[in-house]
Amino acid sequence: MKRLGLSFSWRDKSLRDIVTCCQVAENARLESVWISEAWGRDAFVALAAIANATQRIKLATGVVNVYSRSPATIAMGAATLEELATDRVILGLGSSGSMVVERWHGMHFEKPFTRLRESITIIRQILSGSPVNLQGKVFHVSDFRLAVRPPAHKVPIYLAALGPRMLRLAGEVADGVLLYLCPLSKISKAMAEVRNGAEAARRPLGDVDVAAFLPTSVSERAEEARFVVAKVIAYYVGGMGTYYHQTVSESGFKNEADKIRAAWQRGDRVAATKEVTRELIDSVALAGTPDECRTRLEEFRTAGVTLPILSFSLSDHNAPETVSGAIKNLAAE
Repeated sequence: MKRLGLSFSWRDKSLRDIVTCCQVAENARLESVWISEAWGRDAFVALAAIANATQRIKLATGVVNVYSRSPATIAMGAATLEELATDRVILGLGSSGSMVVERWHGMHFEKPFTRLRESITIIRQILSGSPVNLQGKVFHVSDFRLAVRPPAHKVPIYLAALGPRMLRLAGEVADGVLLYLCPLSKISKAMAEVRNGAEAARRPLGDVDVAAFLPTSVSERAEEARFVVAKVIAYYVGGMGTYYHQTVSESGFKNEADKIRAAWQRGDRVAATKEVTRELIDSVALAGTPDECRTRLEEFRTAGVTLPILSFSLSDHNAPETVSGAIKNLAAE
């Protein structure tokens, strides 16, 4: 069976509905479920609830940032979850952005590259059971050792990356890279940067899994499905700092990205959503009829994505039963 993951937003209304959809995903033989964390649910607590309701599916943070949690806190969360669900835990880590880190978590958004590199080093050492002594540029840790039994299995670490430097870091130190709103036309370029990092670290490129979160909405009412995804794209391109706007702009959608951001900045969310074109949706997401979504899914795989992750936002248009049907449909391809 082809690999497939599942993701949910921190904004989704009901954890119970998420758990139900994860049970459907496990029965459909999906590989993993990814829970994001920003200003809604605690990712580790949500994953613990999913762990108790499932038996096999991998449990991934997708993603937690390395500012609102220290490396030690992240490692303790992973070790605790691994104790509950042996050999099922994946850590998806990212730097987030200045808006989230500074405005909402009250921390300085400084040295994201260095902070991620040092976080990964510390987390891996803690989870190995070794004592940690690291005097880095960001973190200073002395004589830390996990007080419980460390995980018997390696906990893979995936790195959320958009820009060239982060992509190279993923190739150098991570088990996988996590792409988001990365247009089809840019995936090969992103993989080239991952390859550069892997080669610098003398690692085979095959050691780095290429995962991509794909905003997803599946319905025979194709325009409704595209509207659901357009709202997600508008939110990130228009309202989440410069990263996503720049990524989309550099992939041939500068006009669309500028119009989305302009509408968002003047407070017109409806207009911002309407500026998300069909071409942009098809480039970064799965939206439309089941046949259209299956075709697009294969295009992402052909472009080099080894783990496509269906990224749903539960809503009136994406009710739990609709999402469950979409999971079964795309898993049965």
